[in-house]
Amino acid sequence: MPEWKGLVPGLVLQEIATAGAAWTHCTVVRSEAVGLVFQVERAVTDEGGDVDNVKSTVLVPWTSIRHVVVDEERS
Repeated sequence: MPEWKGLVPGLVLQEIATAGAAWTHCTVVRSEAVGLVFQVERAVTDEGGDVDNVKSTVLVPWTSIRHVVVDEERS
């Protein structure tokens, strides 16, 4: 599957879903021929019980992506 030129760096996506995981409020790093690279912030608890916010960069192959929600309006 070719890269999707509309997913430009800095674009905030509402959701990216695969068969086994879903990420919300992700920021596009780049769209490549092999997949979509994005950043997502998440809370991680260490062994001592402290919670840290971690920014992860994730590459998901296009063949694994079920859907991408680019924009969403609630009424």
